[in-house]
Amino acid sequence: MTIVHTPRLAALSLTELVELLVPAGQPWCENSLDGPARPPEETRAAQEIAPLLTELGFETRLVGRTPTRANLLATKAFGPGPTLLLNDHLDTYPSGPPSRWTKCDNPFRAVVADGRVYARGTSDTRGNLATLLSAVARVCAEPPETGTLVVALTVDEERNGVEGALYLLEQHGLRADASITVEPTAWTDESGTGVAIATQHTGHALIDIEVRGRSSHIWRPDTGINAAHALLTVLGGLSALPEGWGHSVVGLDAGEAGMAQFTPLTASARIAVVGLGPEVNRAELLQRIADIARDHPTAGTDVHVTYAPGPTFVPGTEPLDVDEPIVAALRAGYHDAGGGPARTYTKPAYCDTIRFRHAGIPAVTFGPGDDGWAVYDESIGITTMEFAAEALAAAVGRYLRRPG
Repeated sequence: MTIVHTPRLAALSLTELVELLVPAGQPWCENSLDGPARPPEETRAAQEIAPLLTELGFETRLVGRTPTRANLLATKAFGPGPTLLLNDHLDTYPSGPPSRWTKCDNPFRAVVADGRVYARGTSDTRGNLATLLSAVARVCAEPPETGTLVVALTVDEERNGVEGALYLLEQHGLRADASITVEPTAWTDESGTGVAIATQHTGHALIDIEVRGRSSHIWRPDTGINAAHALLTVLGGLSALPEGWGHSVVGLDAGEAGMAQFTPLTASARIAVVGLGPEVNRAELLQRIADIARDHPTAGTDVHVTYAPGPTFVPGTEPLDVDEPIVAALRAGYHDAGGGPARTYTKPAYCDTIRFRHAGIPAVTFGPGDDGWAVYDESIGITTMEFAAEALAAAVGRYLRRPG
């Protein structure tokens, strides 16, 4: 009697796979753009996921600058032909206080309700990761005779990929003929719902603005220059930023503990600027913000505009043509899965696709996560995952089988 071993990825439903992946390595995988309160340790997740790919015949390696932040690289060669990279990330953005979640008692324990799976990371990105792994299992079940498939599960994506995609490209020599990042591109509008293909990505930045005034006693505000009031004037001037750029105040600081009888000497704000086209460079953006501060002065104040510490400016990308082979393969896979004509668009957020594009790799983003990033009660649609996994598997097969 022959016993046939079924790999776990082939045996698990997508819902079961999400339930398995959501708690993997958590909460150590939380990673905030402005610097995590606890250094993330994504290796914990990589070590849990690697065996799933090893079972499918992939050669797996943990690669990172530090032992606690290892990227997972998995490679399987089917034959001569192109190399396709499938990418997703291991870190998540912070879950915040569990009391703010209404669907989950624990944001790292998935809850299935109303055709969706709720938990931190479902939409960004453990649900997309489940979709990627399910698609890989489907490809391996009916393997092509050509091409090489590389799965790169990266660390540090939530902080612009310095220890993840950028490290793999610059320090480890990661290369491919094309790449698909399985990240949120699902959309909903009045005409319906679907999963789009992001062929272009906008850039973003995190900028600190500090205003220094002159303190006074609260009984005599006329004798000082209130730095907080002056900062509000500068922030109001941000409405003059070019059309298409979005901005958010993500942090404010003014006053000192035990000094409430005095107006603040300094006041500062951290702002996020998004929607930046590929033509916007680091120096130009900083100058635009500085010009706004100069054009909205409060007499007697000094204003300083700087980038927040760390990798806090990332330029956008140029669009890929719809006839680019990887885009064409995804469009065809979309049709094969019954999705009709695929929608292409510009994704207004960072994902590792940007790093691959900057390195010269034709790269797109395609995934069932909601392109909305819920702060709490994050979720992903089960039917949307099923469709995306089928479309992705068809696209991978088409790309690897394409003529040289």
